[in-house]
Amino acid sequence: MKKINTTIQEKSIPLGALAALPKILLENGVDPWAFFSQFGIEENDFKNNLKPLPLQLHGKILQLARELLQCDHIGLLLGKRASLTNTGPLRFLVLNAATLRDALESLFDYGRLWYKGLYLSLKEDQGYAGIQMSIEGDAPDKEQLQTAYLVATVSIMEMVLGKSWHPTLVRISYPKPKSAHLYEKFFGCPVWFGQSQHELLFPQKELDQQRLGHDNQLDDFLRSHLSELHHHKRIDLQAQVCQVIESLLPHGTCTVEKVAEYFAVHRFTLYRYLNEQSTNFESLLDLTRKNKAGQLLENSSMSVLEIASLLGYEAQGNFTRAFKRWYGVSPRQWRKLSVNHHA
Repeated sequence: MKKINTTIQEKSIPLGALAALPKILLENGVDPWAFFSQFGIEENDFKNNLKPLPLQLHGKILQLARELLQCDHIGLLLGKRASLTNTGPLRFLVLNAATLRDALESLFDYGRLWYKGLYLSLKEDQGYAGIQMSIEGDAPDKEQLQTAYLVATVSIMEMVLGKSWHPTLVRISYPKPKSAHLYEKFFGCPVWFGQSQHELLFPQKELDQQRLGHDNQLDDFLRSHLSELHHHKRIDLQAQVCQVIESLLPHGTCTVEKVAEYFAVHRFTLYRYLNEQSTNFESLLDLTRKNKAGQLLENSSMSVLEIASLLGYEAQGNFTRAFKRWYGVSPRQWRKLSVNHHA
């Protein structure tokens, strides 16, 4: 069996991580939906807060917002309004944790299901615990992204330990901004800028303090569910590419360039990795459309025209010809045969 190349992985985070940005823009006199339309994002897209967004595009959006608002602390503003709604069932596992250590380990381990290319790690040394934030590869406004997620982590820790909790020290990798006082006001502790990495420090003893209200049965149920999700997410490159293709098709933006964005590589690099697995983008696009078309015709009441549009076809005729190539019958014949089979 050919060894799967694991050196290229999807790098995306949920669109819901930007859920607070429309309000921030509006408060500063900017039409948020005109702003987001530049990136092919509509207001309705925010109803699916777990929809993956390429890390590169996430950074571009944050960069333009920072420049437009002339705000050197956009990451701080975004992180302050963060919630756990973009982590699916992980939210309940974190809030039900027996200790802060359990909450953080769950957040770090299972958070990778939705936050790909973004890493949090826990270090313990000389009586202090440190949470370090890093983002894989290069992305526009990478340091502001790191700030947003470090701030969001503090907000999550406050949910676990109580609003009165504050870190002991925060380290930020970029030079001290004019708005430095806003950072200290939020964190409630000294903030050192120009450091080697983004990190927050707090007393190590806080990690293992027992919390009230922990439910062992709920914990076991949630861990079982998330472990199953985690198992299914450990998939090879071809399956990752097919998942990205499926998410892009309804928006009519499924090109190899767009898919490559999710992996933070050039399209030629994506082609090279797929070629190592004896396939290419066009074959995976065709396969994804074929599988999705069969599922939709069999399990939904959508019209053939609606399915054609959902799969990125500009004309129903193009979809019908492709379907006959895949299955040897027309979409309507397939649906009729499927109904008779289940009768």
